Amino acid sequence: MIPRAVYDTMVFYQWAVLPKGRLHGTARAAINGSVRLCLSSTLAAEIKDLLNRPAIQARSRFLTPELVNRFLEQIVQHAEWIASVPNVFTWPEHPDDDHLFNLAIFAKARYLVTWEKRILGLSTSATKSADLLRKLAPRLTIITPTQFAAELRVAADQR
Repeated sequence: MIPRAVYDTMVFYQWAVLPKGRLHGTARAAINGSVRLCLSSTLAAEIKDLLNRPAIQARSRFLTPELVNRFLEQIVQHAEWIASVPNVFTWPEHPDDDHLFNLAIFAKARYLVTWEKRILGLSTSATKSADLLRKLAPRLTIITPTQFAAELRVAADQR
């Protein structure tokens, strides 16, 4: 069974700004189907907003609105679109991230891939929110893109 994954917005940013022809393991996994990328309208809107910010585009001059639109089309092409995601979890410390957790819970994702230390720390935290997340998504692993790429390599070697 192909594992499902939810990528945090910064993972998509990293994917978008890599030079043409160069892909991070997270991107390769979504494109080649070794993972089923899950996407919601909220996450897509957040990605679009981030990539269209003037400060982001100033750092990556090739990241034009046209390229952003093509990039989003590519993501949608390689993702499982989940139109309606129920709000069953909230993280009071960072409610802006709730949509990621709710998408992961609803999609029964195996992985939540992120660079955010606060999100990574939630998997080992002893708070009520962390306990609830583990109850709602007992198989969810919160992992960095580097760790995720390594796990995918191990899984490919075992096939």
